[in-house]
Amino acid sequence: MDGALGSDGPGPRGPMRRRAAALVDHPVVRAVLFERLLLSASAGLAILALATGRVRLPEIPDLLDWRLLALFFVLTVAVALGKDSGLFDRLVASAVHGARNARTLTLALVGVTAVLAALLTNDVALMLAVPFTMLLRRAADLDPAPIVVLEIASANVLGALTPVGNPQNLFLFTRGGFKPGSFFAAQLPFVAGAAVLLAAAVPAIVPKRAFPPPTPSPSGVDARLAVAFAVLLGAEIAALVGAIPWPVPLVLSLGGAALLGRRIFEADFSLVFVFAFLFVGVAGLERGRVYRALDPSRLFGHAPTGIAVSGAVLSQLVSNVPAALLLAPAVRTAAGFRALLYGVNAGGCGTPIASIANLIGWQLYRRESPSAGRFWRLFLPVSFALLAALLLWSLAILRLPIG
Repeated sequence: MDGALGSDGPGPRGPMRRRAAALVDHPVVRAVLFERLLLSASAGLAILALATGRVRLPEIPDLLDWRLLALFFVLTVAVALGKDSGLFDRLVASAVHGARNARTLTLALVGVTAVLAALLTNDVALMLAVPFTMLLRRAADLDPAPIVVLEIASANVLGALTPVGNPQNLFLFTRGGFKPGSFFAAQLPFVAGAAVLLAAAVPAIVPKRAFPPPTPSPSGVDARLAVAFAVLLGAEIAALVGAIPWPVPLVLSLGGAALLGRRIFEADFSLVFVFAFLFVGVAGLERGRVYRALDPSRLFGHAPTGIAVSGAVLSQLVSNVPAALLLAPAVRTAAGFRALLYGVNAGGCGTPIASIANLIGWQLYRRESPSAGRFWRLFLPVSFALLAALLLWSLAILRLPIG
């Protein structure tokens, strides 16, 4: 009887769990579920829209936002230049060099993750910060789970300060007609509240223990690639604020791609395809009866508070990027777009699929640590607590006359 109940005994549960773990570890399944979930889902949605006739092939060019897609392409090339230059690795290593205990180390890594996310999007920030964190585990016998959980939260809600901090921000910046000043004015109180919450979470989940300062990385920085990254990112920002036409950074990005050579094929252009597919798929959804019946903005109302709640709730089910695209057509006012911005940014916390960055962070953690259960036991309560607190904070600051 005991053997049948044990996870490793002769009963059915042990073999079933091992088979499930093996299935999840399969490279194709891992890519679809954790690394390319949003791409696979958005492609499926677009195919469904075409197959059901809700969207016709000749309509597609008019459905696509070519400026937004070009800006995502430019951002991807800029990120590839920055990563290959070694600039970001040096930044991460320098940020934690002065840490003397696990809590100051965590605060440093949360801060550098926020900076990287604000510049490069949340998923890219995690791809740089989490592997570094896992290396520290080997050097100092450090439990990385609490740090990685807070890095994921930082990438989602602190990196949201800028339009490029996460994909839905860039979409809402362009669709909502924000100017740089109005965007930062809107996001600053949200991010400030999130920073206080994350700072309070550090002593709550990270034990205070001495930590030897890590040795700075001896790797150098490729000045040519670093300068190209800065120029291209500057051009991207200038195009975002309307200072230069968007084809200018697009042309400059071709020069950046030439600098990268064959390494350009290692760049992750999935966000370009995700948004292209979503523009088609969401148009198909909006023309269907199911969308009209389940439209969250109808359930919670079209007032700013209702839109914020709709964004946070829908993000838990479909991820915050599709949630932003699904709800944006129902928004008519600047206050409504600010509310949607708060809702989908807070909505990145909560369920694992609320933000693809959550799955990416977990996958990076799991590659170096077998204790997946430890991660989820921390992630779920911390993430849902942040979701609840940030949603309440969002509803409070929506009363402020910002923008």
